[in-house]
This record gives sequence, structure tokens and C-alpha cells, in this order.
Amino acid sequence: MRPLALALLAALALVPQAEALQMTKRAIRNQGIFGIKIARTDMAFYGRADAILSISFQEYTTGSFIVAEVVIDMKDSHQQLRLYAARPPGTDDVANRVNRASEANSQNRGLDPSQASRLPIPSQLAAVETKVNNMIAGTTGDIVVKTYPTTTHAKTVEMVVASKAELQRLYANLITLYTGFEVEAVDGASVEGANAANAAKASMTTSGAAPTIKINQIGGVLFTVE
Repeated sequence: MRPLALALLAALALVPQAEALQMTKRAIRNQGIFGIKIARTDMAFYGRADAILSISFQEYTTGSFIVAEVVIDMKDSHQQLRLYAARPPGTDDVANRVNRASEANSQNRGLDPSQASRLPIPSQLAAVETKVNNMIAGTTGDIVVKTYPTTTHAKTVEMVVASKAELQRLYANLITLYTGFEVEAVDGASVEGANAANAAKASMTTSGAAPTIKINQIGGVLFTVE
């Protein structure tokens, strides 16, 4: 077992870690258009920012996988945009369910839910489990699997995201902009004729940091997701 464990750890060391969501303002010349692109793939979606009807986040189980997804509904369109991350249930999911049940049981008995017994997750186990899941997902992580009509229907545009955390970052920034509040984004205005996906890289300053600006609208923004 020891050689197998060493081989697994060596493989885990080679697993690329997902980078944070990148937002580039003015990467799209038409400021009424927004785009979402999955890094290092051909998957992309572009649409009118003023046609967004709703942005939602949900998490559910298919039996074999736990799926987290963001759904964007567009006005006058028969298609939905779905971005999702799927993972097999793990120790963290089991612990969360047990802990919620323990808190609910305490509350039903008139006790303080915050004082309920909690099932811990060993940090080393959680780290290894996360890396293994990333390695498994990395082999098919950019491929959308559709089983008609069981898992989806024809009128969806679907993209696979590397992790739930990355999906939550995208959702949080979309909602912040959708409701008119400010976020910080890379300023792609100085990049003329550059490919939009490489706008942030092309606009790097001599200090090594990309110039940023405050924005409060989705239009003109390219969201590059891992």
C-alpha cells in the first residue's frame, strides 16, 4: 500500500489548482454585451446585459453527484445558460448533513442549537479528498454530459466550472453587478485588437499587476471562469 500511496501523492502534486474568477471590463467593445468564457476551452456565451431576467444559484443531488449551478435566464430567448460544478458526495457533505440534523434536534428539544455536538472533518483528509476530486474532474472537467431528456433538454447552453467555490465567486459578482453595486475588475480599455480572453494578460503593467477599475454594470464585462 505504501508505493500506491506515494504514487497518489505524486499525482496530486501535479494537479493544477483552479485560479480565481477574472472579470475584464471593456474587453468587449459593445458595452451592452457581456460574455462568459471557460478558461482554456472553447466554451463561451455572449448576450445582451439588459436582457438578463434572472440569475439564480442552486445545489442539488442527482444520486451519484452533488451539483451546484448558476442559471441565467434571458428575455425573449428560449434558452437558459447553465454553469455547473458536479462532485461526488464526500466527508464534508456528510458532516454538514449530520451537523444540521444535530442542530435541528437540539432546537426541537428546546436547547441551544449552537451548543449541539458537531462532527469534525480532519483537515488532512479534506485536503486529500479535494485534490482527488479535482484530479478526477480534471480529465473531463470541460466536457458537458447531456442525457436527453433525463438530465437536461435541448434549450440549454451548459458549461462546466472547475469547482463550487469558483461558481459561487461568479454568482456573487454577477448578483452584485446585477443589483447595481460596485465590484473591482481588470481594465481592458488599453488593449486594442487583443483577443478578449487574453485582455487582462495583455494589459499587465510593469509592476506585474493588471490595472483595475470599479464597475457597477454587467455590460462590457468578460467573465473568465476556471
